[in-house]
Amino acid sequence: MKVVLINGSARNNGSCSYLLDKMKDAFEENQFNVKKYDISDMNIGYCKGCKKCYIDGRCVQNDDIEMIVKDILSSDYVVIATPSYWADVPGQLKTFFDRNTPFGDTNENRILITDKEIKGIGIAVRAGKSKRENEVILDFIDHYYGHLGINPIKRFSVRNVDKLKDIIKQNEVINEIYDFALQING
Repeated sequence: MKVVLINGSARNNGSCSYLLDKMKDAFEENQFNVKKYDISDMNIGYCKGCKKCYIDGRCVQNDDIEMIVKDILSSDYVVIATPSYWADVPGQLKTFFDRNTPFGDTNENRILITDKEIKGIGIAVRAGKSKRENEVILDFIDHYYGHLGINPIKRFSVRNVDKLKDIIKQNEVINEIYDFALQING
């Protein structure tokens, strides 16, 4: 089984990355092939809105987006973890989503299409206590999954996390995420 983990945070060593690493440990315990992408470290340009991808299924930009999407569409599971920035996903992750236009189901000329079932998991992390903000973010992730033909199966809403030390204190959440990933055994 193949799993792709997407860290949508601007930081590759924060709470989202920490939670993804816990999932990675569990998946690897089940002998899954796991690939993790830190979106902030990837070469992904902004969508230019030229719509050339609607003509030939390809983006005019030559960067890391196609490589990442190929990995996603060949995986069995995709996990996207993101912090809340002003009640939404960070700009880096939004840019990633925007650049998936060539591969989404609204593009009749897309050249990358999955022919297998892929399952999606979303993780939203925020500093505040309210669940509502995270629900909006998790809906956004599910919306992205829908356009790529990925079936959302689980959502985690993590709150009261401002710094990495805050997530480390939340053993219950860490254990829930780890145990969920561990229970997936193909």
